[in-house]
Amino acid sequence: MTTVETRDPVNGVSFVDANNSSLSNGTSLAETFDTFLTLLTTQLQYQDPLDPMDTNEFTSQLVEFTGVEQAIATNDKLEELISLQSSSQLNDAVGYIGKTVSADSIILMLQGGDSTITYSLGANAAQTSVLVIDELGNTVRTLSGETAVGDHEIVWDGKDDNGNTLEDGLYGFLVTAIDADDNPVPLVQGTSGQVTGVKQVDGNVILEIGELELQLNEILAIQETAALGGS
Repeated sequence: MTTVETRDPVNGVSFVDANNSSLSNGTSLAETFDTFLTLLTTQLQYQDPLDPMDTNEFTSQLVEFTGVEQAIATNDKLEELISLQSSSQLNDAVGYIGKTVSADSIILMLQGGDSTITYSLGANAAQTSVLVIDELGNTVRTLSGETAVGDHEIVWDGKDDNGNTLEDGLYGFLVTAIDADDNPVPLVQGTSGQVTGVKQVDGNVILEIGELELQLNEILAIQETAALGGS
């Protein structure tokens, strides 16, 4: 059973539900100007002859009527501008396809049997370890990294600690570094891979590295992808 909300007429004018009104469906208020004039004439019909409505109030209502229409038009234009800006960002992002990007992430995409892990040490370390973790949380490979202060990268060959080749897909990783006194060394870790596609989600441009999805603000560096067999 459907329940319909009803309201009594106001000053002789029947109530119009907001879901069907011109304000909610985007129809220009100018197209319903006759409705506004009906409201004014109805007010004239029912006003107290001994205490007539001030003409300034009519003028104020007309100004408010026009102001609402302008506000709706402004909102429509803003939505158009946002849509155009998003489309422009998506078109620009197409240029990332085929390029290698580095990002602030602890997720890496194993593509074609290898994946690149990046990290930056804030000080010299005595030992740097890189743990590769599968989707079940198991450590499948432990790698030793560079220990000097600065930026480094290490390529994982897609094999586990037993030398078995693992399937391409998403993996996690963790970089840890300690000094000679076993104190942790400050570091920043990230991932690197070749962009395979771009898309737009909720107005945000997303870069795809296989199954890995990264937002533009997560990208730290962009490079031309090295050709096969290149140095």
